[in-house]
Amino acid sequence: MNVPPNGPTSASRPSATTPVDRDHLPAGVRPPAKGDPETVGDHRVVGRITHDAAGTVLLGLDGAGTARAVRVVPADLADAPGARARLEAGFSRLAQVRSLCAAAHRAADARSTAPWLATAYTPGSTLAEHVAAHGPLTGGVLTALAAGVAETLAAGHAVGAQHLALDPGRVVMSPEGPRVVDLGIVQATGLPIHSRQWAAPEQRATASTRGPDTPEPGPGAVTGYADVYAWGALVRFAATGREPGEAGPDPEPGALPAHLAALVRRALAEAPDQRPTALELLQKLTAGEEPAAAVTALLASEWTGMSVPEPSTTRTRTRARVGRPALFAGTAAVLVVALLGGWALAREAGAPAGDGGTGATEEPGEGASQEERTGPAVAEDPEDIDAVVADAVRLALEAESFTTYTFLHTNDVGSRAQTHFRYTEEPQPAMSRTMHFGPSSAGEVSFGEDLAELVHFAPETTPVLGEGARQYFRDPGPGSDDTEEPRTVWEEHLRSLEGLTAEGARVDYQGQGTIGDADIPEELLGDVDPLERGGHHYTGAFEHQFVDVTEFEPVTMDFELWISDEGYPVRLAVVGVPDPEAMAEQGEQLTFTHQLDFLRFGLPVEVEVPDESEILAARP
Repeated sequence: MNVPPNGPTSASRPSATTPVDRDHLPAGVRPPAKGDPETVGDHRVVGRITHDAAGTVLLGLDGAGTARAVRVVPADLADAPGARARLEAGFSRLAQVRSLCAAAHRAADARSTAPWLATAYTPGSTLAEHVAAHGPLTGGVLTALAAGVAETLAAGHAVGAQHLALDPGRVVMSPEGPRVVDLGIVQATGLPIHSRQWAAPEQRATASTRGPDTPEPGPGAVTGYADVYAWGALVRFAATGREPGEAGPDPEPGALPAHLAALVRRALAEAPDQRPTALELLQKLTAGEEPAAAVTALLASEWTGMSVPEPSTTRTRTRARVGRPALFAGTAAVLVVALLGGWALAREAGAPAGDGGTGATEEPGEGASQEERTGPAVAEDPEDIDAVVADAVRLALEAESFTTYTFLHTNDVGSRAQTHFRYTEEPQPAMSRTMHFGPSSAGEVSFGEDLAELVHFAPETTPVLGEGARQYFRDPGPGSDDTEEPRTVWEEHLRSLEGLTAEGARVDYQGQGTIGDADIPEELLGDVDPLERGGHHYTGAFEHQFVDVTEFEPVTMDFELWISDEGYPVRLAVVGVPDPEAMAEQGEQLTFTHQLDFLRFGLPVEVEVPDESEILAARP
């Protein structure tokens, strides 16, 4: 393809009619979070675009004031064996790509403490957002999209750069044409960054889940044919609005024009060698003409109706913090403490009860009551975050069973802790909290009417840490707080969501999407595919406190929240810096990340309850 060496032609360059700085951020870009760097290379950071398994994508301005998307790979990932060599090779490949419709490589440094890659930044809605707002694409616009994405894949494959994460969230619908982002990132980092449902069969089976310390796949593993499969799924989505799994492998009759339907059908073949190459797709779509010229002409004549959204408006809230539900109104407030590499994280307990157990505080004249709604708030108005959060908390509190997984870690070496909560009302009310510290675990289980019985448990002492049967005892010994009943602690986690309705919180609704990671213990999931979990997606920032021995000042935390179509919480992930002076062992500023996953509402959950004969008076 004859594409100028410096990237896209003038017909495909993004226009910039408004200034970009911290006070003028494009739609969908948030202010930098606590812990984000002020500069990356010669780029001044002004915003945060997204965060995924392979790092954070920041909005930066280069020395000339031009906006760039700057992906920063965490140092701990980069320092895995072989990771920096892979990053250097991947960034080098991307510098060789000559494509009209790819986010062009601009600069990179694989040897930096936290490696980074800067590409051209294009404002605009993603394909997923565009279809959600305006419906499926038709006619020439659909053909132009198919050709533009195929052109990017063909250009990448020509120099050995595969995408391996193509989905509707990675195609920006700019006024000048589609722009594919994140080309080559999976190859360079060795980390999956998209939902499994968009992956080719061979990816789901093996290689896309390899980590940064795993060698490159050999012959016969995942290849560019996986991108062709994703192209087929993406074009079908653009034409129908149907995601993979919502339809059979073949396009529905009439859903695609004939010239695209045949190509999509071939692209979605189960076996990689039955699919065309990306170059074959491009040649078919451009009728054998010189690809770059043909795609440029196609975009010029057919690509219409695209515009850059107005910048998002920060929503400031004046809601009061809600109280504890009536079920546990008599329980004293507690601090939730999770030991983590010598640090302790604790949260301020909720305010006194006063809402009658509804889990929400309603101000005069505010919206429809719970009785007036015909379904969950998220289904009627997903941008009403006050109602959505109130629903999520209420539904979770009323659930007859659930599991919850909390994952807490810092960027310090070896600092991570996990806690599992399980609750059921059958055959009797019971709830357990299991805390894992390395290979060992301990916790509590409460059971019986009002969960009044509380016992502690720990593994039987053996020569090998963590082995042995579970032992139960009532007195945990000196220095332990036997008032931390599991349900009370779990409610403190759940009520973290209410920070999103507090004064000064900023919440942006991102539409629906999947979370796209598998970091959930299988025993908590049941039959759920972890890579298909998701729902209504919210991002933003809110004030939160980290507490160690002495209390830190409140800090602004960046967050992501997913709420299911039924209104239940799915995941809350927050990240923040409790103390600007605190440093991790490797010399970086210490950052806390806390992830809460809520699962199995209303489904069977087993909680192990000991017989009275199994419970010792004191810890052995």
